[in-house]
Amino acid sequence: MLAALSSSLFAESFRVSKVHSVSITQETTSEGLARLGINDALAIELPSDQTFIEGLELKMDIPESVAYWMDSVACSVYANIKPVPKPSQIDYSGTRAYVSTLPGKLSWVLQIPTKKENSIKSNKYTTKVDSIITPQNNVIFIRLQPVMKGVPEETSNAIIPITVKPILTNKGMLNINLKSADEKTQNCTLYIDDNVVDINTSKKIMLDTGVHNISIISEAYRNEIRTVRIDQAKITDLTVEMKSIEPTLLITAPEGTKILLDDEVCTNIGKEFQITEGEHKIKFSIGDYEIVRSISAIKGKTYKANFSLALEINEE
Repeated sequence: MLAALSSSLFAESFRVSKVHSVSITQETTSEGLARLGINDALAIELPSDQTFIEGLELKMDIPESVAYWMDSVACSVYANIKPVPKPSQIDYSGTRAYVSTLPGKLSWVLQIPTKKENSIKSNKYTTKVDSIITPQNNVIFIRLQPVMKGVPEETSNAIIPITVKPILTNKGMLNINLKSADEKTQNCTLYIDDNVVDINTSKKIMLDTGVHNISIISEAYRNEIRTVRIDQAKITDLTVEMKSIEPTLLITAPEGTKILLDDEVCTNIGKEFQITEGEHKIKFSIGDYEIVRSISAIKGKTYKANFSLALEINEE
C-alpha cells in the first residue's frame, strides 16, 4: 500500500473531513498545536518573512490504537495545493511531495525542509522529508488518511495531536547603518572577521551566531572597529557614526575659565569639534593665572585639552 502511495507524485484531487490550521513565526518559542482525526488535514501558516526558517518540525503523539495497527494511517505532505486552505473547504487538489505511514510507536517527529540550504539531518529520533517543500501562499499542507481496511472503530476515531514548530537556521542578521555628517559613506570598506563584505549591495548581512569583529576602513573617514554578538534568528542593528579624518579637539575646564584658541575666544567647551591640520595655541586663564599650550594636529587624531586647578595637602 505504501509503495502505491509513494508513486503518487502527480496532481491529485481528494477530500478531507476537516482542515485545521496553526500559525508559526520566526520566534524561537513559536509553536502550534492541532488535534487531527485520521482523515483530517493541517494547514501550517508561515510568516511572509521566512528569512530564518529553514524547515518545520512536526511531533505527533500517536495513540496506542493507531500504533498497534502499524501502517494503518498515512501522513502526506502536499505542494501546489489548491484552493487556498480554509476550514470551510474540504475538496482540494495538489501534488503529493512526500508520504509515509505512521510508525508503530507512540511518538513520531517529522522534519520538513523548506529551503535547499538547510542543516536538517535525519537520525534515529526524527524522519526528514527527502525533498524541499516550498510553501505556497506561505502555507504547508499536511494530510492524514486511513490506508488499511478492517481496523477497529477505536483506531478509525482516533485523535492525533500534532505539535508544529519552526526549524530555525543557526544564524542571525546584522543590519549595519553607516552615518556621516556629509552623508557620503560609499567609499567605505567593510570587514567582518577579516573578510571583505560588499556593503553597497546589502546592509543586511546573514552571519553565524556568536561574536564577530567589525572593521570599517576608509580614506575619507577614521577607521572604526566594533564587536557585535549575533543571536539565532534575531536582527542585530549596528549604527556607526563615521567621523571625518580631520583632527578634532576636546576642551574641558572649570566654570569661569577664559579660553583662547589661536587668539580667538573658544566657546566649544566639553564637546569635540573639528580643527585644521597644523599648529594651534590654546590659552587658559582664571583671574591673573594663565597657561598656554601648543598642539601640532594631524589628520585622524583627537586631542584633549583639560585645564584644572588642583590643591594638594600632605602631612609629614
